[in-house]
Amino acid sequence: MKTPNFVIDTSDTRMFYTMRYMQNKKYKVCSIANNTETGAAHYCFSPQKRFTNDELMNIPDKSDLFCGNLNDVQKRILIAKNINYHNLITDEIFAMENSLLTAEGALMLVIRGTNVSIFNAKIAIFGYGRVGKAVSTLFKGIGADFDIFTDDYNERSLARLLGKKAFDLNSELDDYDVIINTIPAKVLPLAKLKGAKKSCYILDLASFSGVEMCDINSLGLAYDNALGVPGKYSPKTAGEILAECILRNLEV
Repeated sequence: MKTPNFVIDTSDTRMFYTMRYMQNKKYKVCSIANNTETGAAHYCFSPQKRFTNDELMNIPDKSDLFCGNLNDVQKRILIAKNINYHNLITDEIFAMENSLLTAEGALMLVIRGTNVSIFNAKIAIFGYGRVGKAVSTLFKGIGADFDIFTDDYNERSLARLLGKKAFDLNSELDDYDVIINTIPAKVLPLAKLKGAKKSCYILDLASFSGVEMCDINSLGLAYDNALGVPGKYSPKTAGEILAECILRNLEV
């Protein structure tokens, strides 16, 4: 078997470290900017990359494409070009390892975004999926005071096993200094935000924002929409995790 030829989009800092990791593993690798070959190769992009149809048309036929979500039209383009599509976001190991980095970044953002010690803050965590669990586990480990909010009965049961209170999404938020949202839905409407403290800091970790910015602005709340936390705050580790995910998917 020939050494795989990887062509990597290094416009994302994390992907630079993905390339470096593969080079250290002795794979044949180059950046898209420096690629002079026109044949099929393993093309690698950040999971957050949003493609135009023309960009996909420019990928050589019979290549492998490693990236995030694509729409149905884009998938048909790949089928027509006989390109093997690997959706990195569906890799469970990758998702779990990324959630740990997201939790680490969330801790940093909460400390930076508030004017009180995290040990004096009362925190509401919305959602108890992968990211919610990772954030909760880290925060419990340092002794932070938090409750979990979810409408999923199974998630509430699991949250209680952590030794924390679990409430449904309709519960009041007037007692919290920090709200961390991990649910990709509008779970924090204006009516609910009006009940929050004026000094409340809201950290949105979801892929789809849980608030309307007009509501945040009208209430004057402190807010961060923190997409791509691993790539921003732990790019080397995130890049290595991504490289391992790509190599793992290549074997499937």
